[in-house]
Amino acid sequence: MANYYTYRIDNHGDDIRPNDLQLARTAARAGEITADELRQAEDEAIIAWVKAQRHLTLSCLTDGGFRNGDYRSPVLHSVAGFTRDPDRMGPGGFGTWVVDAPLKLKKPIASDDATFLLEQTGFPVKVKLPSAAHLAAQCYDEQKTVRAYPGAAALGDAIAELLHDEIEHLFEIGVKFVQLDNPDYSAYLVGGGSPLLTFDEAVSIDQAVVAGLEREEDQKVGLTVGWGDDLDGTVDVDRVQRLFGTDYDKFTVPFHTEAAVAQDLPRRVPEGKQVGIGIVDATVAELEDIDTVVRRIEDVVEVHDYDRIGLLPQKGFQQAHYIPAALTIEQQRKKIELVETLATMIWGNEA
Repeated sequence: MANYYTYRIDNHGDDIRPNDLQLARTAARAGEITADELRQAEDEAIIAWVKAQRHLTLSCLTDGGFRNGDYRSPVLHSVAGFTRDPDRMGPGGFGTWVVDAPLKLKKPIASDDATFLLEQTGFPVKVKLPSAAHLAAQCYDEQKTVRAYPGAAALGDAIAELLHDEIEHLFEIGVKFVQLDNPDYSAYLVGGGSPLLTFDEAVSIDQAVVAGLEREEDQKVGLTVGWGDDLDGTVDVDRVQRLFGTDYDKFTVPFHTEAAVAQDLPRRVPEGKQVGIGIVDATVAELEDIDTVVRRIEDVVEVHDYDRIGLLPQKGFQQAHYIPAALTIEQQRKKIELVETLATMIWGNEA
C-alpha cells in the first residue's frame, strides 16, 4: 500500500513574494499604511498562493513565508531576547540577530499564522521553522549573550524547548507537516561546522525539539540538512548515522547536482525514515533535464522504496523578502511543475 503521508510533491515553503505584497511592505515601513492594512495584503497574497498550490497539486500547502522577513522570522519576531544588529549583515545577505536577554515567548511562534492557513483549505498544511541549533549558532554573541546563557549550547536548549512546545500546539490544531531547517549540517557532515557549536551539541539540541512529541500517523516532522552548500567534501559516515538516527520522520537533502555528497546522503537515510530529495535547483531558471533527474531518482530507489520518497526543490525560492529572488514567479511555477511531472512519472495518479 502506498504511504500517502510522505507528502510526495513538496515545496520548501519560502516562496517568491508577489509584487503587490512587496509594495505593501515598503509602504508599511514608510508609515503610509497601517499594520492592519499590511496584514490584509498578506492575507490576500496567501489566499492566492493557496489556490496556486492546488493547481500545482502540491501534497501539502504552505503560506509561502509571505508574513516573514526571512526564514528565521517566526522565532525572531515571536520571542523576546532576540535583537536585530543593524550594523552587521550575515552570510548571504541575511540580517544579523543576537540574543542579549533570557528568551521569553511574546506570542505564538507559528500557530496563529497556521490557523489562518488551515481556514483556507482542507488539504494538509505544512509549517516551516528554523532549527534550534541553527538559530543558536547564528545568534549567540560571546559579549552579549553570555549575560543570559553561558554558551551557544545552553541557548540552543532554550530555543529547543520553545520549538518543542510550539510543534505540539501546531499538531493539536491540525497541522500535518512541520519542517525544521538547519543548513549548517551540510558543513558538519563533511567535517566542518559552527565554531560555536560542536556537531554533537547541534544534534542534541535538534533532537530535543522532537523528543517525546506525540503525533498522528499522518503528522510528520522533517529536518532539512542542507540547501546545496559544502557538497564537495567527503561524508563523515559516523556523523551522518548519528544525525539520521534522531527522532525526525523525514530528512530532506539537496539532490540537484552530481556532487558526491548530494548523491550519497539519500542512500544513508535509515529504514523507517522518509527522505525528501531536492531534485531541482531553486536558484537558476533553466529547467533540469528530465532523463538526468530520473536516473538520479532511480539510484535512490535502489536503496529506498518509492513510498518513502518525496520530491521538492533543493531550497526555498526566496528565503528573505529583502533579498531579490533569483527567479521570476513564472519561473518558480515551472520549477514546481517539473517536480509534479517527475512525481507523476513515478507514482502516476497516486502522486
